[in-house]
Amino acid sequence: MGLKKKQKNVQVKEQKSAVDEVFDRRKRIKADFSFRKAKPLLFIVAVIVGLITVALVYYYSPTSKIKAISVKGNYYLETDYIKELSGLTLENRYYLTFDYFIEKEIEKCEMVKNATVKHKEQGVIEIVIEEEEPFGYRYGEKGELLLKSGKAIELKSEFLDIIADVPYVEGFDTDELLVRLAKGFQNVNRDMIEIMSEITRYPMSYDENTIQIFMHDGNYFFASFYSLETINVYQQIASDLTEKGVCIYSDDGLKVAYTSTCPWNQIVEEKEYWVDELGNIVINQYGDPVEKKYYTDGKGNYVLDKEGNKILIPIDGEDNYEEAVNQNKQE
Repeated sequence: MGLKKKQKNVQVKEQKSAVDEVFDRRKRIKADFSFRKAKPLLFIVAVIVGLITVALVYYYSPTSKIKAISVKGNYYLETDYIKELSGLTLENRYYLTFDYFIEKEIEKCEMVKNATVKHKEQGVIEIVIEEEEPFGYRYGEKGELLLKSGKAIELKSEFLDIIADVPYVEGFDTDELLVRLAKGFQNVNRDMIEIMSEITRYPMSYDENTIQIFMHDGNYFFASFYSLETINVYQQIASDLTEKGVCIYSDDGLKVAYTSTCPWNQIVEEKEYWVDELGNIVINQYGDPVEKKYYTDGKGNYVLDKEGNKILIPIDGEDNYEEAVNQNKQE
């Protein structure tokens, strides 16, 4: 009996060992399968952890920072002001700055027409800007800077230094006149604008919107909206002048400039017109008032009668002026 019992126990143990071995094998196979299945994910996690580690090491290392900020193309705006607009400092990370967003921040300034930002070698960020071109400033309810684009922008504290390079403008108050004036300045050189002191309107008989420009050297330049660019030759004319306070005029047709008597020194003769029996001014066939004319000699001097008075040409003799003059000489 005892022997049989022992043999039975041995058989049970052997059966348990075989079963355990089967289960253990299945567990190992399952674990191996799970590991192989998770292996790509583990690899990705490892790569991500590695990249994060490298990124953190780079971020906190001195080599990650911007080494220099280069600003080009600015003339009126200070370099430090452009850097301030960009929001960049040498504490910013070189590879964590995005050109497009920096450009848009800079272009928020009304004096910036266009901005281009580039990552250069050796950790340098390059900013190239295209400025709006001012041609003057004015004061009304508020100070304004006048641009060649036709816009008038607020004269902020950041722009105050610009008024040292552009003239004061007065008398072009409507939007239409300002746009026409800005258009006239399109082809005027910057160095010429810098030697202008003041721009005003000076109505002439032929153009009520004549532009009068007072120059730093004390001379005056007169032009229309269409001939303003002729002021670019001003230096050539002014260099030959021996006195100050000279008036220089531009010519719409010939695109040239010349000196002449200042308008306030010109002698204006009051015109006389023919009147009828009722005292009304006589009008010719074109609708223009008929001006009285007097006989003159070959030198342009008035022909006088025995009493020293100018001799009036009859109204019906104006069409035959030369004939009437000759007849009067014969008489």
